[in-house]
Amino acid sequence: MDHIETVDDVIEHYARKTTPMRRRIYVAIGSLFVGCAFIGIFVPGWPTVSWMVPAAYLFSLSDEAFFRWTLTNRFVGAKVFDYYAAGKTLPRHAKRGIIAFITIMSAISIHITTLAGDPGYGQVTIAIVWAIGVWWLAKKVPTRA
Repeated sequence: MDHIETVDDVIEHYARKTTPMRRRIYVAIGSLFVGCAFIGIFVPGWPTVSWMVPAAYLFSLSDEAFFRWTLTNRFVGAKVFDYYAAGKTLPRHAKRGIIAFITIMSAISIHITTLAGDPGYGQVTIAIVWAIGVWWLAKKVPTRA
């Protein structure tokens, strides 16, 4: 897929129409994601773009005006636009960083669960979720250079 150049082209390529009921549900859930992203503007370490990408996806299924807003807002619009314009891919360095972060946080969670006296079910659950998450990110999420 070629790099899309304009917001209108992104909207034309990704926006979809849906039923009125689904539209309301998608807008409500997308708005929750936007609220979480808003928190990230002010709280260090809290992600913003990570919340806006699913919001943009939900808005692409429900409301063109909200979808356009996620692509053009001044805080994270450029990054969300770049994600869509590049064919919904992640840069290789970002994938590596995400996988490293997931691995570190999972290892810490397993350690804390062990210290809490869990007989092993929690650790196994964390390890399974970690493996699925890393596999999905490595194999299913497209990469760009």
